[in-house]
Amino acid sequence: MVKKSIDIPEAQDEALMTLAQNLGVSEEELIRQALAEFLLHAQYIKPPLRDGSGVERFIARAEEISKKHRLPEGYRFNRDELYGEYNARL
Repeated sequence: MVKKSIDIPEAQDEALMTLAQNLGVSEEELIRQALAEFLLHAQYIKPPLRDGSGVERFIARAEEISKKHRLPEGYRFNRDELYGEYNARL
């Protein structure tokens, strides 16, 4: 076995101690069991996106939506028209 040292919040320490006592096992054994269960299912956990692919997916989806939702033919964006009421209050 390999020895590991970790820091956990006090509330988790108390919960771990209580559960280990209730189950009649050591805290170490309870941690080993929990880790084994976690590692069994870890293959299904998606890693956080760190490569910018989230932005790329967002842009791709926005382009997809824009192809389906077209503005009327001849429409031209006019900021003053769009924000006229807002600008009038300024």
